[in-house]
Amino acid sequence: MELSNIEKLLEKYFEGETTVSEEKELKVYFTRETVPSHLEKYKDLFQYFSEESTITATKDLKLNTSSRKSRYAWMGIAASIALIAGIFLTNMPPNPDEALGTYEDPEIALQETKKILNMVSQLMNEGKQELVYLNEFENTTEKLTK
Repeated sequence: MELSNIEKLLEKYFEGETTVSEEKELKVYFTRETVPSHLEKYKDLFQYFSEESTITATKDLKLNTSSRKSRYAWMGIAASIALIAGIFLTNMPPNPDEALGTYEDPEIALQETKKILNMVSQLMNEGKQELVYLNEFENTTEKLTK
């Protein structure tokens, strides 16, 4: 077999594009005694494949697939029940006796709203201070790119 053909087959082999017959050609080629020195590293690989392909199982294996299927079926049923229970428990209407976050007096509600909005404003301003560094970074990059 021609050396360039073997190199092309090796490329196809490592790309996963060879057929079974092409792989057999490679195995036959690399089980020979003389292989070019730059392809010597592949000789052990293909000899291993050819030796391992002759090994047969000495004991029959019995797979119990029916219990797996039933186990997965029960797991699916349990997951469905948990999902349905979760949907119903999270969508339950609140107890009317527990009216949380509501105020009878509009003035108190306004004061509480102002207090919460002030707190949000302070937190946003704290985050805004970190943007100064971003502005410095932008100025420096403009100087460097000019």
